[in-house]
Amino acid sequence: MSVSLYRKYRPQTFSGIIGQKAAVSVLTSAITRQRIGHAYLFSGSRGCGKTSAARIFAKALNCLDREGYEPCGKCRNCQDITAGESLDVVEIDGASNNGVDNIRGLRENIALSPFTSRYKVYIIDEVHMLSQGAFNALLKTLEEPPEHVIFIMATTEPHKVPVTIRSRCQHIPFRSITPDDICARLEFVCKSEGITYEAEALREISRQADGALRDALSLLEQVSSSGEVTLSGVEAVFGAGSRPVFERWISSLRERPEEAYLALKAMFDAGASPVRVFEEMFSLARDLWIVSKWKNLADGLGFSGPERDFLADEASRWNTNELRIAVRSSLSCLTEARQGVRSDILLGMLMLYLEDRNLYAPRKNDAPVSVQATPAHVMPAPVTPAPVTPAPVGSPVPKGELLAKIKELNALMWYALFDAETYARGRELVLDAAHRYTFSVMRIDRHAADLSEAFADYERVILRFGSCEYVCPNRKDEEIPALSEIFARNNSAPPPQESQPVPAPKPAPEIPMPAPSSQPKTTGRQPQTAFGKIISSLRSFGLKPEIITHTQNEAETDTDTDTDSQEGDTE
Repeated sequence: MSVSLYRKYRPQTFSGIIGQKAAVSVLTSAITRQRIGHAYLFSGSRGCGKTSAARIFAKALNCLDREGYEPCGKCRNCQDITAGESLDVVEIDGASNNGVDNIRGLRENIALSPFTSRYKVYIIDEVHMLSQGAFNALLKTLEEPPEHVIFIMATTEPHKVPVTIRSRCQHIPFRSITPDDICARLEFVCKSEGITYEAEALREISRQADGALRDALSLLEQVSSSGEVTLSGVEAVFGAGSRPVFERWISSLRERPEEAYLALKAMFDAGASPVRVFEEMFSLARDLWIVSKWKNLADGLGFSGPERDFLADEASRWNTNELRIAVRSSLSCLTEARQGVRSDILLGMLMLYLEDRNLYAPRKNDAPVSVQATPAHVMPAPVTPAPVTPAPVGSPVPKGELLAKIKELNALMWYALFDAETYARGRELVLDAAHRYTFSVMRIDRHAADLSEAFADYERVILRFGSCEYVCPNRKDEEIPALSEIFARNNSAPPPQESQPVPAPKPAPEIPMPAPSSQPKTTGRQPQTAFGKIISSLRSFGLKPEIITHTQNEAETDTDTDTDSQEGDTE
């Protein structure tokens, strides 16, 4: 049985560890200066070399013929540790040995002296999987172990390790390996194994490994089963397009969106993972946005030569706002994909997101959407955007000046403009709303007229959301009341309309007055009570308070009757 590539090419010396200069420097300095700690905590992502570094560190401490800090690899101790047969270097899987009884057995063996080595090294992998009881049982031993015992704990989630454990260890973080370092290692393995390869295929494997060299070697072994490593073979293994495929996809999105749709559908039909597809889409859109915004950063982000050339050329064909929309759309679909939404639904969501924001060019037979003005007292119906010819993006307008102008006139529009994109197209001011509800509220006639009045320096004020545009009416041309007039009208009786005259109110029926009381009556006008104020307000709005008045009179009659009976009893 052949040995896997990631086992065959596991580093055996500190110099063979890839991409971990800081961590290696700490360990080699400790060996050189004879400042060995009693406990270490190695943390980092999967496949970055934590366990390999722990084994090399154990070999260097127990090597019988060490020169400097590197183990010789030839003595009996080095060979036993490499083969996993040393009795003094014990590797424990924290995921399967996570109980209190396992830690108790470990504590009993700690007191024993090493058999053939200087140090007894315990390597606990995935230490964060230990139970709380196991951590508590390990606590005292970890704090004051015997002089011949060294603990090395490795974890991918250091935040799950209790603080009481971390504070007793030297915490050494391991970083993810860069694609350049992984690609260089893959080239070395291919040359050593006699495998024919394409440079772009190795680059794609390095990108898909996500900083894990072990994953990259496993993918290389899988792709090289036919004796050569090609880009088409990498795409066949992944079940989705590679970086060049997505580069061609985003180029076709500008002018041939139907082809972009079919390309994504073909990826999903081939069994591609929706999460991985949208991760790649997000990465490419993010890179284009970064290059479009900061052109001088392309050289420092680890792109290959062809990738830099593509990003520089493609980013010049998009504006920053469009690329930001692409990033947000792919991120929204990625979130839905991780929740298990079907791939065909995700594909439709993505295309709708991009079309609503006019990201790609529509067909020539698409007509613009016209929005009719509505009366001031009627809330407009929800707007259904349709694809239109994208409006040219003009020069941005400072939002602070616009907010200062509208704040005193209409506070609601002042809030609505906070999330809007503002720019000028010639003598037109365009307010691009961020939400459908904001657009619906802003295009109510009285609000839109306030916007026209506040921004009278422009010939027209245009509200925009997605593919819909609405021209704000002018209060001078169309008799649209201001908010102050509406408030004044609400505080008084509404005037009758000419088309539908308001019928005269029916005369109120006569209400029997209560019997005169024996109490002497006071002369002069009494102050109006709270109940009287309510009656006056109801009369001002044309309502009929007869029932309320009748109820009040009855209450007064009952009160007078009770008073008379009380007086009779007193007499």
